[in-house]
Amino acid sequence: MQFFTARHLIFSPTEEVSGSLQRIDNCLQDVLCAIKTLTRYLERIKCVQYFKTFYELVLKEAEPLTQEPKLPRVRRPPKRFADTLQASVVHQISTTYLRFQQSVFPLLCKVEKFILAAANGTKEEADDLNIENIIEFLTDNINISHLQREMNMLTDYLLIINLENNFGIRKISKIQTICDLLNVQSVGKAMFCEFSTLIRLYLTIPVTTATAERSFSVMNRIKTYLRSSMTQQRLNHVIIPHIHTEKLDKLDLNNICSDFILKTTVEKLFLVVNSVV
Repeated sequence: MQFFTARHLIFSPTEEVSGSLQRIDNCLQDVLCAIKTLTRYLERIKCVQYFKTFYELVLKEAEPLTQEPKLPRVRRPPKRFADTLQASVVHQISTTYLRFQQSVFPLLCKVEKFILAAANGTKEEADDLNIENIIEFLTDNINISHLQREMNMLTDYLLIINLENNFGIRKISKIQTICDLLNVQSVGKAMFCEFSTLIRLYLTIPVTTATAERSFSVMNRIKTYLRSSMTQQRLNHVIIPHIHTEKLDKLDLNNICSDFILKTTVEKLFLVVNSVV
């Protein structure tokens, strides 16, 4: 009983954090905040007194639910179950530390803060706008002088797009929001090409591997043994809509059908005119 109680104390919060890390719109700061919260919780429950208090509460709640089993004699728990909670917590903390305390994470956090500060343009975030903080991340593909000039107009451009389209955004807190604002008009990426390149370089580094693992799971569901003769082209056409279902749900099928019919009609008229001529 104590063994399963200890596992419940560890697995329940780790499962909650694991589920939150699988969200597509996660940013690096959100992930690190969740990991710090989990680590702090594990450090707090590592003591024996916390486990005893929780175990007594479980026994008290279980009394009206079931009858106490009558054993022929009381058996001493195996030695491998001794100090189960403390050993499991220490192992979980060390594993989490090795996974999320990599040397590249502080630099990526600075890049993320720089992008958000450049989009908001507030005086409170002036320290995050120092380009020297992310000079290690910038490559030869980015012109630093052009990037600094683009930052002077970026806030005004995003504000105009926000007001004209009635998005109602007060403060930008996600990089996905910046991408959506830049994609409203094609001139956005042309005016801020260096800033767009910086965002693309940042987004190429996945925060978690949940998206990649989800893609492999989808492939196993689609290309089964009964569909082993499916070509690569058809697999790509089927698997991409299945992975990005949330984007397909936002599409208006009536508009797509209307565009298809209109293009077909125009092509027929063009062929008729050419045949007459």
